[in-house]
Amino acid sequence: MSRFARLGRGAPAAAQVMLAAAAAAAAAAAAAAALVSGCTTAPRSSPPKLSVAPTSQPSASLDVRGGDVAPMYRELLAVDLETVVRVATADNLDVRQARERVEASRGRYESSVGAIFPVIVPSVAFQHFEGHNQNANGTLVATNFNDFLPALSIQWILNPAKVAYDIVAARRRFEASEQQEQAVVLDTLRAAATQYYDLVLAQAQLGVARQSVAEAEELLRITRLKVRAGTGLPTDELRAEANMQGLRQDVTLALNRFYQASVALTLTLHLDPTVTLVPRVGPVRRTTLVREDLPVERLLEIAGTYRPDLEAARSLLSAIHADTGDALWGGLGPQIQAGYTYGGIQADAPGQQSALHEQQKAGVGASFALGVSTFGQVKTARANERAAAVDVQRQTDRIRAAVVSAQQASLTHATLVPVAQRQLEAAEQALKLAQANLRAGTLLTVDVLQTQNEADRARLRYVEAVIRYNQSQIDLLAALGILQDTTSVVTNSPQQAPPPADVR
Repeated sequence: MSRFARLGRGAPAAAQVMLAAAAAAAAAAAAAAALVSGCTTAPRSSPPKLSVAPTSQPSASLDVRGGDVAPMYRELLAVDLETVVRVATADNLDVRQARERVEASRGRYESSVGAIFPVIVPSVAFQHFEGHNQNANGTLVATNFNDFLPALSIQWILNPAKVAYDIVAARRRFEASEQQEQAVVLDTLRAAATQYYDLVLAQAQLGVARQSVAEAEELLRITRLKVRAGTGLPTDELRAEANMQGLRQDVTLALNRFYQASVALTLTLHLDPTVTLVPRVGPVRRTTLVREDLPVERLLEIAGTYRPDLEAARSLLSAIHADTGDALWGGLGPQIQAGYTYGGIQADAPGQQSALHEQQKAGVGASFALGVSTFGQVKTARANERAAAVDVQRQTDRIRAAVVSAQQASLTHATLVPVAQRQLEAAEQALKLAQANLRAGTLLTVDVLQTQNEADRARLRYVEAVIRYNQSQIDLLAALGILQDTTSVVTNSPQQAPPPADVR
């Protein structure tokens, strides 16, 4: 203890050097912080609500049933849209991986900020020398000694401009990773909701196919009775038999489409694909998430503001621009070095043993590293910056095309829904009349079965039109970059839709 206590005698001088180094580090940190704060982006405003008013929604709705579905392998699992959205955002592997990328970018940013501050290096060294050594005057002398050197060093090596640009680039890449995470969540929400609607549609198609088989079996039974009674032809029986077998093939294909839709959804939800997902479906209603009267120019403006992948591309462009300054100042800028070591030395030679003596070493310097390679590095950095600008333009074009395509698809399906609804209403009315004529004895059972088949197909066309419209609305909301509120995705009734926003 006494040996190390004597090392504290030079503490005032050591404190002065340490304070000087700390002051220089604080100044560099303040300059870098000012540069970073001056480059930070303003927070985005809340995305506008673009939902439709309840009065413009159609009043008709349908219950979709596919009958009993046997599990592919082990079990069935009933899901609804709200559960699908919640599980997708929590367990999807792409979302989890994007979150880890954010953490990695945050670590790189914190590391670049930490480069401002000096490094503390405690050390203990021991050396043994035996033999001949060169004296200060050049003569050789026989030596045999041991040295013990405990020390505490503070080292500070800094290129101020390079560190500042490194912090800006790391900050921009951190922001880009957060925006890319939002883009992954948005795309996952869109995929999960769309695949859920595909599963609902596959269930409806399976139900209609099974209903058609049941009607074909009844038609075949009636035709056989007519043939046996002598009022029907054998060709009619064969034709009915062929029609029934074709419809049974349709059931098998419809069941396979249902299973494939289930497997696709389990992949998005990170579930066991051997589990068969069955939609817990009630009334299927048309859900408008984006008003149809909004001009495309306004939609493009919203997409340019709120698409997270476009913001990520812009942030990466800013990061690469900072990399250009890093390459330039890293090669041409001054490098400041400062170091201070406080410790002791103890020597042990034959016949002479010294106590632990104090040692202090301090030094400050600045240097320039001028190399021809700097010009090539700057040229490469500027080319990367221009390439990143092209990426931003490409992403902008893709987003604009996606918005236009999604709006056009939404308008197309919005036109199909009322037409399919009128077709369904006409087919159901025709079925009622056919059933009444059958009871009155003015129509055959075969005609009623055919009318029933037409009504089922009209019902399926209406269900498909409504589902495709809902999917196009989800695609449009995702193309605008505001598919963030999961409640907007799972809105199933027009009365639950939020009021339209004032988006002049």
